Amino acid sequence: MGTFKVKFRVWNPANPERVEELEGYVDTGAAFSWVSRTRLDRLGVKSSRRMPCRTIEGRVLERDMATVYVSTDGYSVPDVVVMAEEGEMEVIGAHSIEGLGLAADPVQKKLVPTIMLALMAK
Repeated sequence: MGTFKVKFRVWNPANPERVEELEGYVDTGAAFSWVSRTRLDRLGVKSSRRMPCRTIEGRVLERDMATVYVSTDGYSVPDVVVMAEEGEMEVIGAHSIEGLGLAADPVQKKLVPTIMLALMAK
């Protein structure tokens, strides 16, 4: 079905006037979105924690995580993103996509609104 990119924006919740616009691959296999550390530094975003991340080759990397707002196509959501190091791709991952109430449509090559699943207990 192929891959595709989308344009999205991130901003610092403490300073919403500072916005970074970027284009990244839609990666539903990535739990979190990856945004350049340099880009996040320009926004004044600080790391909130450090987490291990497993690469597709099986290596384990430690990466800083930061809280930002993510927006695309008129939808926005607070989210936690990986602070990507130089040379690492910027992607919008499953956590952001689902938080935005969107789903990847690989045929149309775009993110589309979806209905979330609800688990109801009696």
